[in-house]
Amino acid sequence: MKKPVPNIYDYNDFRRFLADFQAFYYAADKRYSKSSLSRLLGLPNTRSYFNDVLKNKKVTPVFIDRFIKVLHLKKDEAQFFRILVLFNQAETADEREIHFNQIIALNRTPKRLMEKSVYSYYQNWYNGVIRALLHIYDFNNDYAGLAKKVFPPISAKQARESVALLIKLNLIARDKRGYYKPTEKAIATADGVKDELIKNYQLSSLEMGKMALLKNLSLPQSISTNVLSISPEGLKRLEKKIHQFRAEVRSLVHKDEKPADRVFQLAIMLFPNSR
Repeated sequence: MKKPVPNIYDYNDFRRFLADFQAFYYAADKRYSKSSLSRLLGLPNTRSYFNDVLKNKKVTPVFIDRFIKVLHLKKDEAQFFRILVLFNQAETADEREIHFNQIIALNRTPKRLMEKSVYSYYQNWYNGVIRALLHIYDFNNDYAGLAKKVFPPISAKQARESVALLIKLNLIARDKRGYYKPTEKAIATADGVKDELIKNYQLSSLEMGKMALLKNLSLPQSISTNVLSISPEGLKRLEKKIHQFRAEVRSLVHKDEKPADRVFQLAIMLFPNSR
């Protein structure tokens, strides 16, 4: 099967992107050799520059711009590449944090759009929780143990049915070690979907929010509410900000460099309190 064209937004390391870009195009066109790319970057007498960059040679702002031209990156891709280079080459923790936040804001994280035929995934709130749990938990067919890790707790029967559904929908599959793991890092429904199953899923999520408040859990949580008055124009800007924030959250999780050790639910609500 033919490999897809390398997508800059899939990468945390610009050098890996450069290596995959060169390998992809060289497979089809031998003019994309490393020495040829060095010449395209304006270094006719330096055959090894591209290779040196892959081996951690620092890329200056001048050559960042040249790489962008050689790679034929679009405006948004170019901006992401620029920040990714700065992030990978950052020399202090503060500098790295600044660029990491910019990467999160700029990233267009790929996500699998759920087809209507698999909306049964949303039929029970715990399907999503179990799918996320399997990312951090090596499940060995102990359904009772898996059920106990879910909050609020579910039965072993529910855990078994959920795992079976996730397998059927190809949302989890066995890894090389034999454990079931998610097949996609991020999934979503298409914007504007109003399916009743999605509504029910959202309602059950809100019920869990109520439970988290009532139980006064010792685990980290952040729950706040705001009531505000706003103009139609301000509302459009606010909705845009919410969409942007959701994209940034997906990107932050996608780019998280540390191994996950817990599952959280994030709910964002904006609804009218007056006519």
